[in-house]
Amino acid sequence: EGKGSVEKVKERVARIQQLKEALREESQLEYNKAQERRRQLKEDHGRLIQEEAEKMESELAQKQQLTEGPQRELLVLTRERRILVLQIEALRAEALQAERDLQDQHHRHQTELQCLREESLQVFRVFRQVSEEQRKMSEGRYRNVLLEAVQDAVYLSAQNQQLQADNKQL
Repeated sequence: EGKGSVEKVKERVARIQQLKEALREESQLEYNKAQERRRQLKEDHGRLIQEEAEKMESELAQKQQLTEGPQRELLVLTRERRILVLQIEALRAEALQAERDLQDQHHRHQTELQCLREESLQVFRVFRQVSEEQRKMSEGRYRNVLLEAVQDAVYLSAQNQQLQADNKQL
């Protein structure tokens, strides 16, 4: 009688394991996507900085003939400063993206963990209910068997007394 409920519990446990595996795969996929976004962002920033450096070198080569001494040095320092500012901005953007990815992943993990907890608790509640039902059924069967044994003993005792009485009369 309790088999249906036991099967339900087994199905739910299997479902939890499937969900856990699916969540692990999804989490890995999200991690890979975030990592790819950060890699792409870093490449884009690297290209931008490289282009700026090449632009600076080109401008300096053109202006080299026009400027000498302190003006040239000021021009070089201004260009280098621009490149450094770009590098700092790139690093800040990359760090911000990494922080957002980390927060998103943490939020997803917390949500997934809560869902798994709730599902697990539900399975354990059902399992406990099934166990309680099976215990009650076993207890009921035991009581019925015990009652039948007592009734049989009473009947056999009465029969035995009747047979003894019949024997005395014979």
